[in-house]
Amino acid sequence: MKEEVSKKIETFKEEFGKILDPVAFIKEKDEELCKAFLELHELTVNKGVISKKLKFLMHAAITASLHDVEATAMHLTGALKGGATDDEILETAFTIIPVAGMPAFSIFLNAIRRVKPL
Repeated sequence: MKEEVSKKIETFKEEFGKILDPVAFIKEKDEELCKAFLELHELTVNKGVISKKLKFLMHAAITASLHDVEATAMHLTGALKGGATDDEILETAFTIIPVAGMPAFSIFLNAIRRVKPL
């Protein structure tokens, strides 16, 4: 299982550019739980009619609404790797304002700045 989890971690890292501390912690403490989390991630992101790019943009908006700049930056990285344009990223950012307010929009902007200049 250790090798399988390591491969899944590498795929996750390639997709997002890094591994979040909570994922690294789970891997260290409970490989079976880590494997289950990574499989759930793969399943929800890779299956279905909504593109991976759009799913990552949704994830970025959600994590910004939760005020998690690090996770938002990671999901924006995934969206960019999935082909998201600057206009798509900005439109996603703007849609946050009426739903989650300016604080969440600010988190999204900070995450964008971590990933790339617009």
